[in-house]
Amino acid sequence: MKNLNLRASALLLPALLLTASCGSAPKRIDPFGDESVTSMGVDYSEIVEWSETLTMRMLESGFLRSDEFGPKPVKMVVSDIENKTDLSQFPTEMVLGRMRTNLLGSGLVRFVSTYGTDGTDEMTRDTQLLREDPLFDSKQIPELGQATVASLSLRTQILWARSGAGKKSQNTYEVRMFVTDVRNGEVVWEDFSAPVAKRQVKAGIGW
Repeated sequence: MKNLNLRASALLLPALLLTASCGSAPKRIDPFGDESVTSMGVDYSEIVEWSETLTMRMLESGFLRSDEFGPKPVKMVVSDIENKTDLSQFPTEMVLGRMRTNLLGSGLVRFVSTYGTDGTDEMTRDTQLLREDPLFDSKQIPELGQATVASLSLRTQILWARSGAGKKSQNTYEVRMFVTDVRNGEVVWEDFSAPVAKRQVKAGIGW
């Protein structure tokens, strides 16, 4: 009987430890609701806010409607995404992906995907390599020299400042974007997102 009790305890102990350490089960929540997590970094709601705001400002500025950059839609490429924050895994694609979608939807912009640092696709170049492959009909391969060169280049910087006083610490984040005319290197549009500031107070002794 003693051995049986020991065996039962040995089987029960891992289950008790698992129950005690697991907490609540995962559940789906509204990413913009009261249950969403607020961190000292950048959260999902702020990423959406940045992308929507910067897209709106770019469209409202009017430079994309100018005939100066060729026929519409204007061809644009993403040149660089510089993360200057303390967040090593900042989801730059979530900001830029929404901006690209909104700009494409406006009918004023098309992004070139054959080069750049975001949303690239090697299939344009890889398709040319099929020309000598007997498996494929070479007549269907596009002629050389058909790929589009962008007129405008979009560069992004994710910026961060940290401050502290006593038990209080604050992280402030913002996004800087600017668009350059690749023909002459002149910046034709530049703007900042609204800053997002997070404050935290360290617990004192006895709290």
